[in-house]
Amino acid sequence: MTAYRFVPGLNEPQRTILPIPTPGPDEVLVKVLASGVCHSDVHLLDWSESRPFVPYSYTLGHEGAGIITRLGARVAATKPGLAVGTYVAVLTTNACESPECDRCSRGLANVCFSRPMLGISADGSWADYVVADARTVVPVPGNDPASARLPPAVVAAATDAVMTPWHALKRAAGVKPGQTVLILGCGGLGINTIQIAKNVLGVGVVVVSDIRQESLSLARKLGADHAATPEKLKGLLEEKGIKVDVAVDLVGKQSTLDAATDLVRSGGTVVLIGLGDDAVAINPLVLTTKQLSIVGSFGGDSQDLQECLQAVDEGKVRPEVEERPMDECAQVVKDLAAGAIRTRIALVPQ
Repeated sequence: MTAYRFVPGLNEPQRTILPIPTPGPDEVLVKVLASGVCHSDVHLLDWSESRPFVPYSYTLGHEGAGIITRLGARVAATKPGLAVGTYVAVLTTNACESPECDRCSRGLANVCFSRPMLGISADGSWADYVVADARTVVPVPGNDPASARLPPAVVAAATDAVMTPWHALKRAAGVKPGQTVLILGCGGLGINTIQIAKNVLGVGVVVVSDIRQESLSLARKLGADHAATPEKLKGLLEEKGIKVDVAVDLVGKQSTLDAATDLVRSGGTVVLIGLGDDAVAINPLVLTTKQLSIVGSFGGDSQDLQECLQAVDEGKVRPEVEERPMDECAQVVKDLAAGAIRTRIALVPQ
């Protein structure tokens, strides 16, 4: 099979021919129908001393969707909902799910790193096939890859671009109906964050900020009540008398975190998702005198993925996804790094 792999020291995915893998007793083999691309892939390929990740090669791709073609020996007994032919989404957070795990046992399976994450340090879905633990695949509602609302490209993107803000808003921040949410950054995750806030959680007001006018226009179309560039954002909030309860930083740079802590109201919550800078600083005076809560959020778990796929199937969230051939993955990563991609890209094997 063809696979596109990370090789230490090289900043482009490397096309490689590999044997089709064999699933272990608790694993499934999935024929990949689509695999997403996001800024995490840009960071993974930007290997440096400050971003070392892992010192070995592996197949990229942490947003996968496909069809199960083979079951491990124990899967039929332990996961009766899975069978050859089941249409699934592949969860990259490869949690151990052990009752003795400090994280999994406390509802934090999304940050259990006891096993390598698919496409981030273990072989992922930028390939014709991927092997995954049966506990990390989620059946897609309707089991139909030809579905208008849940085609493979959308399902693949949903494993990150929908699930990540879903977990952040619903579980990490505990956003409540009627609250005001500020979203900093309106790319592939931001457009879904708007829809989750408005159409699922019943947020009262959504304000979006981005440096790109086309992203602001799209944000308004998707339900944002207000949208502004960073330099005009504070003036907009003051003019409209808007008090921000929850600020979501999807960029993760010093400037966006500063904006979040500055613009959220006293007693409010800042949710950090973006990983734009290697390190950011927080002003302790602002944090304490405004009595702010700052919450980090990473990915999601199988419950989050099940719920967000259902929301997509119901039309409450409509991810914006473009398809590209998988052999264009290197160019897609370059375009994403350059800010030339507005929404989300899913790679399709040839």
